[in-house]
Amino acid sequence: MESLKKLNRYLKDYKGVIWLGALFLTASNFFLIWIPVLIRQTMDEVEQLGDEYAGEFNSIFDILLSSEAGVILAYNSLLLIGTVLLYGILLFATRQTLIVSSRKIEFDIRNKVIDKLMELPQRYFASNRSGETYVRATEDVSRVREYFGPVLMYTINTITRAGFIITMMIIVNPQLTFWALLPLPFLSAFAYWVSGFINRYQLIIQEQYSSLAERAQETFSSIRLIKAYNRTGHEQDRFEKEADSYRKKKLKLDLVESLFHPTLNLLIGVSVVIVVWQGGIMVIDGLITVGNIAEFVIYVAYLTWPVASLGYTVNTFQKSLASWERIDKVLMEPIEIKDRGDSFVPKMSRCEIEFRNVSFKYPGSDEYSLKKIDLKIEAGSTVAIVGRTGAGKTTLVNLIPRLFDPTEGQLLIDGTDLKEWNLSTLRRIIGYVPQETFLFSTTIKENVGFGVQNPSIDEIEEAARSAQVYDNIMEFEKKFETLVGERGITLSGGQKQRTAIARALIKDPKIVILDDSLSAVDTKTEDAILQHLNKELSEKTTIMISHRISTVKNADAIFYIEDGEIVEYGSHKQLLKKKGLYSRMYEKQLLEQELAQI
Repeated sequence: MESLKKLNRYLKDYKGVIWLGALFLTASNFFLIWIPVLIRQTMDEVEQLGDEYAGEFNSIFDILLSSEAGVILAYNSLLLIGTVLLYGILLFATRQTLIVSSRKIEFDIRNKVIDKLMELPQRYFASNRSGETYVRATEDVSRVREYFGPVLMYTINTITRAGFIITMMIIVNPQLTFWALLPLPFLSAFAYWVSGFINRYQLIIQEQYSSLAERAQETFSSIRLIKAYNRTGHEQDRFEKEADSYRKKKLKLDLVESLFHPTLNLLIGVSVVIVVWQGGIMVIDGLITVGNIAEFVIYVAYLTWPVASLGYTVNTFQKSLASWERIDKVLMEPIEIKDRGDSFVPKMSRCEIEFRNVSFKYPGSDEYSLKKIDLKIEAGSTVAIVGRTGAGKTTLVNLIPRLFDPTEGQLLIDGTDLKEWNLSTLRRIIGYVPQETFLFSTTIKENVGFGVQNPSIDEIEEAARSAQVYDNIMEFEKKFETLVGERGITLSGGQKQRTAIARALIKDPKIVILDDSLSAVDTKTEDAILQHLNKELSEKTTIMISHRISTVKNADAIFYIEDGEIVEYGSHKQLLKKKGLYSRMYEKQLLEQELAQI
């Protein structure tokens, strides 16, 4: 009930339209029940005409072709056409209110989910599969929409239509009403059971489809590796197994659905047979007319879908509620990194960065990734962070744009704790090139200009030149309009890294973080990029992470991290004199270079 209360809150903004839609639907069903009445009236009046002129007409065709019958048929036909038109117009108005409102609510919920996901910390995405997050933002929202659309509409339709029709049937003849309604509870129970099975199996099929789609996505995103290892046949077999499993489950569902509709029609036919049988007896006894039988047959047909839809509606409601609970779990996730809003924006004159006794451990972990880090990075200086893989280098720089907050200690810029900064302002002044280069499946121009709004082509080209990727881009047939493919698959590793650097530089940031961003380029290109960056970043606070000494040796200060602690720091020359971990790392790389030249 608590989940249902939360869900119903979304109705408040549209309650006027929904009440209007309910009124339209009720009115449409009111006009619908008069269609059988007009048909019965027409049949009874023609039958009465035949009785009055029994000696003048030789057959029913003579009666129907007579002028008297023509007047009756014309008058009743006009009434019937008017009734049907009103019913159709009101039904159209119903869908334009109830269904359109459900689409608007779907839009609201989807945006709220996306907004929430954008605010959630990295911890959430690290502990939840991307496929699961995708389903909650798409499939689950669509299922919740069915509660505000089909479930609400069919519930109102069932109540109002059944109320009007059963009332009219009882008025005509209570006994025949009992016989006509006798099979309908069995029809509803059968529909409930089958729709429940279909819904459960649809979930199984959806999960299998997700596995099939995931297998296809993984195969195509790693197609170069698959071909390089000559494993196309192996991957094809794996995909075929997933596809075959999907086919078998889908065929089983198709079998049930193919049995459902004939059985449904059989039960409807039983109702019609009972009406004709009992109605015929009553006609003989003079209790009702032949027109009443036709009227009841139509009423039974009208009741079929509302009664059959009870099972569908209940199961759809349950499915919508289950999806809402999954969505609500996302919406209730705590926002660990909270923004002060626009109430306080520090002055951005220097961008000096200071770590004060900072320690950090990832949520759910007992081990500290960073331990008591005391570090000051002077404004406008270039510092380098080196160390072995897993030492905590990337974790350290992830704290600066507040992708995570320190577990202990303080992180300050210009003497102000980062928690006091406006979050969007903080991230606007930071140009971050992460260790794992990610490019969007769009053009090079859009990837480079991603960090700013409406960049000019001159700004994009200048950023590309600064990152030493301009010449490579101009060699492509479509130049900056070249599509990079999913995750930049059409570019080499070095081209992807340099495109990512250009994306950071176009922001003209005050703080630049390069997390092992030159690992995929050759030493010659690396030197050219560093020479250009030294000019570009001369007045910016720059942090570089690298495994290459050649990349960081010209930095103003170098910090060596081991097991989450700073164990050495100083300039390149100072660290070599210490003969410590940095010196051994440098000597090892020199030896590797000499061996490579042999």
